[in-house]
Amino acid sequence: MRTLILSFIYLFNTINVHAQVAVSKEPRHHVVFENNKVRILNVLVLPGDTTQYHVHSTPSVFIPFTKTRTGSQRINEQPEYGTSVAGNVWFEDLSEPHIKIHRVWNMDTSVFHVMDIELLAKEARFILNPLAIPHAHIQIDTPWARTYIIQLAKNQELNIKEQTCDFILVAINGSEIKMIENGRENRTFIKPGQYYWIHAHDKFIMINQGNTPANFTLVSIN
Repeated sequence: MRTLILSFIYLFNTINVHAQVAVSKEPRHHVVFENNKVRILNVLVLPGDTTQYHVHSTPSVFIPFTKTRTGSQRINEQPEYGTSVAGNVWFEDLSEPHIKIHRVWNMDTSVFHVMDIELLAKEARFILNPLAIPHAHIQIDTPWARTYIIQLAKNQELNIKEQTCDFILVAINGSEIKMIENGRENRTFIKPGQYYWIHAHDKFIMINQGNTPANFTLVSIN
């Protein structure tokens, strides 16, 4: 009898997973970049709006850009409530058997904005030690994900060169910056959620030209 019950529960959960939409297909989750290593989703939930139930099934890094009161609910569970904080990055291993099916709603008066970086590598490992460069402070260090907090005061620079892995640099707040990538210079104003893919062995420099601190999250990619 116990075996029959467990088999029914497994079948019920399997049906639930297949009945829900993948996170990349949920209408408020917009795929803005994808390659064989990552899939980047830009997530925007309007005040009072609720996402569909959706499935997270990959290890993922989440980067919020707003302070927003939200609710969330796993399927067949009670709701949970919290407040996002811009730059308060977190990681979840959502691969089997840790798949998450949930929905999220915005309880606040402004847009809830977050980035979901799905990590698509088959292996969870970093060969090299964490970066040791000025202004980059380790935030998350797991076999799947390694992220850094970066804050640049006026005229301070982030200098990445001769690294053997790829990176994603994500802006947390709006900033006026000068960027030099493999000798090509560009001055621009970046917005929260704007990101740059830095290839292994690239020479990448970013300088804060504004009067207020420029905050970033740097994600190492296996």
